[in-house]
Amino acid sequence: MLRRFIPKGKSIYDYTADDICFFADCINGLPRKILGYATPEELFDLHLDRIYAA
Repeated sequence: MLRRFIPKGKSIYDYTADDICFFADCINGLPRKILGYATPEELFDLHLDRIYAA
């Protein structure tokens, strides 16, 4: 999925840590069919809420 942001043949080392974090945030904000069209970020927050509620 990183190929949406970093073209093939371009080194990942050409990007800053902030750039990579931005890419990760964008990727984790995309709904996935395998997750029932929820985003990984939503499901992670849901599981954290369950842990803290226990």
